Amino acid sequence: MCETFYIYSTSYLVVRLYTSFSLRNNIHHEGDSMNPMKRSAFIFITILSMLIFPFFGSGQAKAEELDFEDLFSGAVILSIGSPNAIYDNEDRIIDENNDNIVPYVKNQRTMVPLRFISESIGARVAWNQASSTATITQAGKEIKITLGSKTVLVNGKKSALDAPAEYKQGRTFVPLRLISETLGKKVFYSRGVIVFANQSILDPKRDAEIVDYLKFILEPYSKSPYTGKNLSNQQIAGFEQSVVLLESLDRSGESTGYGSAFAVGYGLFLTNYHVIDEASSYVIITGKDQVYEAAGIVAVDKKNDLALVKAKIRTNVPPLHIGTSQNLSKGQAVVAIGNQEGLLNTVSTGVLSGFLVIDNQNLIQFTAPIGFGSSGGALFDKKGEVIGVTSSGMDDGNLNFAVPIDYAKSWISKYNAMTFSKITVLNQDPFREPVIDSGNIKPEETPQPLVITPGANVNVLNQVIQEAVAHPSKQVIYGIDDSESTIISYDHTQKKVVKTSVPFDKAPRKLVYANGELYVIFSDEEYSAYRFNGKQGGTVKILDPATLQVKDEWKVDIDPYDIVVDQTRHVYITSGSGQWTYMKSYDRSTHKELSSSSVYHMTNVVMHPTENRIYAVDTLISPRDIAVFRINDGKITTTYNSPYHGEYDLSTAIGITPDGKYVVNGAGYVFASTNNKNTDMYYTGTIDPFDVLAGNAAHMDTFFTAAHNKINQVDTNTLSTTKTYTTQGTVVKLLMTDTQLLAITKGTVAGSNISKHAIEWITDL
Repeated sequence: MCETFYIYSTSYLVVRLYTSFSLRNNIHHEGDSMNPMKRSAFIFITILSMLIFPFFGSGQAKAEELDFEDLFSGAVILSIGSPNAIYDNEDRIIDENNDNIVPYVKNQRTMVPLRFISESIGARVAWNQASSTATITQAGKEIKITLGSKTVLVNGKKSALDAPAEYKQGRTFVPLRLISETLGKKVFYSRGVIVFANQSILDPKRDAEIVDYLKFILEPYSKSPYTGKNLSNQQIAGFEQSVVLLESLDRSGESTGYGSAFAVGYGLFLTNYHVIDEASSYVIITGKDQVYEAAGIVAVDKKNDLALVKAKIRTNVPPLHIGTSQNLSKGQAVVAIGNQEGLLNTVSTGVLSGFLVIDNQNLIQFTAPIGFGSSGGALFDKKGEVIGVTSSGMDDGNLNFAVPIDYAKSWISKYNAMTFSKITVLNQDPFREPVIDSGNIKPEETPQPLVITPGANVNVLNQVIQEAVAHPSKQVIYGIDDSESTIISYDHTQKKVVKTSVPFDKAPRKLVYANGELYVIFSDEEYSAYRFNGKQGGTVKILDPATLQVKDEWKVDIDPYDIVVDQTRHVYITSGSGQWTYMKSYDRSTHKELSSSSVYHMTNVVMHPTENRIYAVDTLISPRDIAVFRINDGKITTTYNSPYHGEYDLSTAIGITPDGKYVVNGAGYVFASTNNKNTDMYYTGTIDPFDVLAGNAAHMDTFFTAAHNKINQVDTNTLSTTKTYTTQGTVVKLLMTDTQLLAITKGTVAGSNISKHAIEWITDL
C-alpha cells in the first residue's frame, strides 16, 4: 500500500479571524509598494478620515492624501509599560538586553528613558560615573542632568525640573517635560502613548482612533517563559508570539499559499525552503495581527529545506531560544507550534518517535499533530528550546517530520552578529514562479563522455587520483590514490609511478608540498554535520617526498578537511565536520596548537603569497561567501567576511593570482587582495569561470585555469586569456612546476567503457 507524503504548506488563501483592524489583513493584495504595516495604517486612517481628520476637508480624495509614513517621519513613539518603540516608522526595542526598560508613571510624572530618546533624535549622550551626571549634546546645545537633582543645566544655565532624574534597571529616566523644554521637541501624550516630533501631529480627542492603533502595535509581548529548565506545555505555548504566518505572493500580488516561520532574530524568520521557493514576494503576519512585508531571502539550503527570511523593517517579534539537535532521544516530549490549516499558532504535543533519512535529508520524526500550513513552524523540547523546523508528514498514521535546527545555527549566529541594515537579501529570481513556454521545451542534453587515448603526452593511470600536488622545481607529482589509500609519486620524465607509500588505515584527505616535506591530513571518521567539536579527531602525517615514508605525525581534535602551510613551518587546517567549527593553526616542530578561529565546516582555503593572510570560501552555506584570516607568526589574529553577501553567486573554487593582487573565484569573479580591510575583497572584474587553478612562483606573469576540458592561460597583469589548450579528458587537477604544466584528467579510455584517470602533458613553460 502506497503512503502519500506531504510537505505542509498550502496552495490556497488562509482564512483569518478578523479584529477591529481587520482591513490590515488584506492590504498586501493592494499592489502598492508601501510597507504593509505602514500601508495598513494608511488604509485604516483613510477609512476613518471623516471622523479624525476634518481639517483635510470633507472630500475623500483629500483624505487619501494622508500618508502614515510621512505623518510620523522622524518621530519617536513610546507607550507606557512597553519596551517596544517606533522611530522613523521602524520598530525598535528600547533596550534589547532588558525588556524592563519601559516608560513609567511615578507620582503623576511620566518618566522616559533618556539615552534611547536622545540618541534616536540624533543627540549624543555621555555618562560620568563619578558625578552620576548625563551630558546630552545636540546642535551646539549641551544639557547636563544629575541623578536625584531637580535642576538641569542647559548651556550652563540652571532650569528647574518637575521631578528628578532616576536610575532604574541600569538606565537613566527623566521626566517627559525635559525632552520638550530642552531638546526642542513637541510632545504628544494621551492614554499612555507618547510621541516626540518636530511639530504637533495629533490631537487627543480628534485622533483617538490613531492613539488606539498606536497602543495596539506597541503593546508589549508577553514575558518569555524561558528559564533554561523544563516547562509545562502551557508555558511552552507562550512561545507562540514568536511564530508567524508566512504568506507567498505571485507577481500580481495574489496569494500562492502560506506556511509558518519563527523569529530567530529581530526581523529574521526561519522557515522551510519549499514555503518560499516559487513566489515573488512574501508577507509576514504575527499572532497579534501585525503585517510586515518581507525584504527577501537572506540564505537558503535546498538540500535541508531551510530558508532565512528578512523583514523590510527590523521587527520587535522576540526571537526564540535555539537549542540543538544533538543528543535527542526517542520518547522525549516535544511541542509543535505552527499555522495548521491556516489557524494561527496552533499548539500540539507529542513525543520524538525516531530519526530517519528521506532523499538524503536527515529528519526528526515526531507524533505531535501538524498539517497544511505547518511547514516552517517550530518544534520545541521541554525547555522551550527550538530543536527542529516542522516540515512534512505522511497520511498513514501520525508520522510527522522536522528538519534539525543545527543545520540553521550557523546562519542564526552569523546574521544576529550583523547590523540589521547590513544584512543583504538574495536575488529573488531563482525563487520566483518559473515562466514555462510549453511550446519551446527542449530535452536536457547529456554531454557525451570524453575519450582518452594513451600516447606520448597522455599516460593513463591505474590509480584513482582526485587530489595531487606538484613538486615546485622537479617533474614529480604526488597524488592520493583513493582506491588503495596510498600516496604515490609520479615521475613525468619516466612517465610512471616510481614510489608508493604503505596503505593507510584511514583515507588520506588532502596533501600539500611545503618546505621539502609532504603534509597529508586524515580524518578519524567520515565528515558529518552532526559530529560536533569534542567528538572530532584526525591526524597530520609528514612524509619524506623521496621515500614516501612517514617521518612525523600528530593528532588533532578536529576532522581535517583542508590544509595550507607557510615557510616558517606553521600548519593551518579547517574542519570538515560540525557545521560552525574551527580553523586551527599548529607548530610543525612542537605540534602545539597555536590558535583557532570560527569557520563553517568544509571550507576551502588558500594561502596568500606574502603568507600574512589566508583566504577562504564556503562550500555548503548558501549564499557562499569569501573571508580572510589575518595571521602573524603562526597565529590567526583577526578575520572578516567580504563586503558582499549574495551579490555574487560564488563557486567552491578559490585561488590567488601569483602576484597576490587578486582573489579569484571559480564562478569567474575577481576581487582585490589588499592589506586594508576597507579595500580587501572588493569586486574588481571577471575572468572565465573555472573549476581548478594553478600557479607557480617562478612564473609571476601568468597562471592557468581549467573548466571541463579547456585550459586558459591568463595574463596576471591584465587577467585576459592569452592562450587556450584542450585536454582529452575532463580536468580534475592542474599541476604547474617551474618548467611544465600538467593536468590530471578523467575520461573513458578508447575501446572501453571504463572511466580512468590520466596525466596529460599540456605545455613546457
